[in-house]
Amino acid sequence: MPNSERASGRRFDHDYGVTTHAVLFLTDLEPEAVGDAGAHATHYEAVPVADFRALLAHVPHEAIERSTFVDVGAGMGRAMLLASTYAFRQVYGIEVSPSLYEVAKENLAQARVPTRRCNDLRLVRDDARIAQYPPGDLVVFLFNPFDAEALRATLASIAGRRHAGETWILYHTPVERAELDGIANLTIVAEETYGIVART
Repeated sequence: MPNSERASGRRFDHDYGVTTHAVLFLTDLEPEAVGDAGAHATHYEAVPVADFRALLAHVPHEAIERSTFVDVGAGMGRAMLLASTYAFRQVYGIEVSPSLYEVAKENLAQARVPTRRCNDLRLVRDDARIAQYPPGDLVVFLFNPFDAEALRATLASIAGRRHAGETWILYHTPVERAELDGIANLTIVAEETYGIVART
């Protein structure tokens, strides 16, 4: 990680009064608690603030206003906190690790977010592959959370949710980008060096 990104991450934690800056492997935390999900996970690393905002800039304001933001692999909650500064209907996070879930829950409860525009923040401890995703329009954020097999299952669960609406996918570090090719009616909206934005 470049020094500028590390500095930005530490500044975010200082300004928001939280702890999100870390690099952790799920299997090092509690392998017995995450089950086989740990075998498919990559690692926890908080998204660079500038990258997150740049990806979200490709989503029209009117789409944001009618959507629920979903952070798949919420980690310590940085993306959720950033999303709360936008006019989403709801901000929803899914995290399988008990330890990361507890840290994120504490961060969400104590964070100082003077520019907050969404006050409905919900965090669940669940396996993203089989989770029940919110109905309606979604903006789904993925920071390379897991391998191709788990991503395929997760995207299927998102597509199969009840009362599914428009879905925007913000995929940072898209190592398993090929899995998006299997999604019907998918349009690539933007491609950046660090991620892609797609819509179905």
